[in-house]
Amino acid sequence: MELSMRRWRPGQLLASWAAYWAGLAGVTLGPLMPAVWRATHLPDGHGSISAGFNNGMLNFTVIEDGVETLARSVSFGSAMMWMILPPLALWLVWLVVRQRPDADRRAIGGDDRDRLGAGTGPASEWRVGRDDRVSVEREPVRTPNP
Repeated sequence: MELSMRRWRPGQLLASWAAYWAGLAGVTLGPLMPAVWRATHLPDGHGSISAGFNNGMLNFTVIEDGVETLARSVSFGSAMMWMILPPLALWLVWLVVRQRPDADRRAIGGDDRDRLGAGTGPASEWRVGRDDRVSVEREPVRTPNP
């Protein structure tokens, strides 16, 4: 199996995005999990977890037995840039380097002699002229009574 980005299909690009987001979640949320585990397994009223959005910042706090054991914050813009820019850059690189399906098309016979020519236009008797008139029978319009 070749891992060249030139041969990737859209499904492989989407899978790479999913792998990136899973890795990003693992790197950013992984260190928080031990503190969350401890706080959720304390007796009732001895641990709390809070997450919020305030003044453009995402905040996450873990409190165990009245002591703040973990406090993390990140700006909303930074979080969105980490989520959006790398997959967008990967997509742009993929667009530039991928093999186009039309680039490898060949004639059925294999060389230029077998290709069809431009052809001729439709027969002159099929063309409609400017002065051609079409007769239309006019009848009064009938509408059904409801």
